[in-house]
Amino acid sequence: MKKPKHPRTLKLIKNYIPKQLVSDEIEIYPNGIFQFFISKILEDIDNGIFIPKMERIDIAKWRKTHIINSESLDQVHLQRVNTKQPIIQAEIRIGQFEIIDGNHRIEKAYRDGKKSIHSYKIYGEELVPYFYTQEGYECFVKYWNSKLGD
Repeated sequence: MKKPKHPRTLKLIKNYIPKQLVSDEIEIYPNGIFQFFISKILEDIDNGIFIPKMERIDIAKWRKTHIINSESLDQVHLQRVNTKQPIIQAEIRIGQFEIIDGNHRIEKAYRDGKKSIHSYKIYGEELVPYFYTQEGYECFVKYWNSKLGD
């Protein structure tokens, strides 16, 4: 008997074409071969094309389970960031979310003594349109699907 597909299995789109940006500003979050198109995510949120789940992140709890290398953050930029702007957390590994936009904001909120910060919570399936390259997209689909049985 054939094993049923996991409900979160991603289907590989053979002619996947990364989204194009309307504005000139390009921000990419690199995670190895997985490069996420932050500028396009934010543009689609602003235009109402993509409406991700909103979630408040408990900063102290987040810091207990995630590594934030505060020495690598640009200290000048850190002082200028707006902690009221939501950060983006993405499910790069099944069931585990990482900040792909807003590390400076969560660090500043922590230093300012804030208890929580707003975030856009993006699930693995929702990341599919936001890969910067076709190669990264294809690798992600293979990686994701290989982890569903674990």
